[in-house]
Amino acid sequence: MKKGFRAVFALVLVFAVIGAGVVSLTLGKIVKTAVEAAGPRVLGAPVTLGLATLAPWSGRGTLRGLVIGNPEGFKGAHAARVDSIEIELKLASLLTDTIVVERLVVRGPEIVWEMGPGGSNLTRLQRNAEAAAAKLGGGADSVPAAASGKKGKSLLIRELEITGGTVGLSASAFGDRTLSAPLPDVRLADLGGKGHSPAEAAAEALRAVTGSAQRGVSNIGSKTLDAAASAARTALSSLFKGGR
Repeated sequence: MKKGFRAVFALVLVFAVIGAGVVSLTLGKIVKTAVEAAGPRVLGAPVTLGLATLAPWSGRGTLRGLVIGNPEGFKGAHAARVDSIEIELKLASLLTDTIVVERLVVRGPEIVWEMGPGGSNLTRLQRNAEAAAAKLGGGADSVPAAASGKKGKSLLIRELEITGGTVGLSASAFGDRTLSAPLPDVRLADLGGKGHSPAEAAAEALRAVTGSAQRGVSNIGSKTLDAAASAARTALSSLFKGGR
């Protein structure tokens, strides 16, 4: 009797584990599809996500291989690349009008600052997101939905942390070298909220990222000037020594 009970319990446990895995893969696929569908509409640039996993019980998961391409008019392969993003989602909120992300941690992003017509690529992404937010604000996630009076999902991100990143600057004027500097960390709270579309939350986050990248790029500029001054001093020193 006990053996039979143990066998049934083990079988149920196996099915539960398999079921949880299937649900996890399904949730991850939903997240991946949503990111790749909504990203280009909001940013006006290609967005791809390698893999998303999300635990069905805790709502915790990881997004891997996120690549944000450049808007039209920029030559670089991408504007940002992130290997790993930790996410904690309030699963019950998926059944409500406002999706709640408890915590979003972006680790080690690689930002590429490129100048083009009308400013930088990051500024263009920010403007695109702000335009989308103005057009689709109030939680409307598509133009047809807004026109029909129906509202889409709102988005609230309680905590956003971007840490350990780098910002690179195209340095064609200095040859083929790639100049880079640390990206100052970004920490934000309560992005978006009830009645605010995902585009609004994205625009708010991009404003902070653009400001952080600008600070990083200014550090690159200072280092470049310091390096140029050092090279000039070395050249002058060699010249004077040679004249003796």
